[in-house]
Amino acid sequence: MAASETKERIAESLASLLNHNTFDKITVREIADEAEVHRKTFYYYFADKYELLAFVYQRFIVEAPRREKPLTITLENWRPETIQLFERIADHSKLFLNAYPYDDGVWRQSTNEFVAARLSILLHAMPEYRYLKEDVIDTSAEFIAAGAIGIINKWANDGFKASPRTVLDQITTANRLFNGILDRWKLS
Repeated sequence: MAASETKERIAESLASLLNHNTFDKITVREIADEAEVHRKTFYYYFADKYELLAFVYQRFIVEAPRREKPLTITLENWRPETIQLFERIADHSKLFLNAYPYDDGVWRQSTNEFVAARLSILLHAMPEYRYLKEDVIDTSAEFIAAGAIGIINKWANDGFKASPRTVLDQITTANRLFNGILDRWKLS
């Protein structure tokens, strides 16, 4: 079996276990047994179950549709791509709900990095922000991403009742409101 297949099988094993149990209750031994590999094999690919969980988040939620072609975020496609990301989160809601409350911030960190990187690309593409220094744009992207992750976590805590489109609208509205507050603050 190829190394990438073994790594994928270990990830699929954790994802499968998360459909029935919370992350804090799952052991490396259970993951290895489910994947039909030795514990040493698990540790060859992952330092611990948290590193594996970050890989699972990326594999099952963030990167799923890009397996065949790389995704380029643009000002034209960011909205449908974001809705697809939220749909994947909702599609894997059991995995998500059984993992993120117990993951010591793995979800927040890995997803924040992903979202901030995509936001930075978008901000750089906007003519009105081209005069800003790169670190200002990157910090702004990280700030907006952190707020977006907070809204996504609230959505999860509410049992994914809202549609992905509604969640994106909430994030967009929150960002506009914050920008409005800053604009008024500048005037006072």
